[in-house]
Amino acid sequence: MMIEPTETESKETLDEFIDAMIEAARLAKENPEAVRSAPVTMPIKRLDETKAAREPNLRWQPEA
Repeated sequence: MMIEPTETESKETLDEFIDAMIEAARLAKENPEAVRSAPVTMPIKRLDETKAAREPNLRWQPEA
């Protein structure tokens, strides 16, 4: 994976990103299932990208 930040990112922001990537790598090594089930704090879990590509829903609809 190649990540190229913009010139406007501060050193603090880059350091936070690096810490998050190190933590993600550690978690993936120690508990791969936790990474596979991510994200855990979002209202919607992992999206079905294949279904989204085949059946695009291009209009927002409030939940009933």
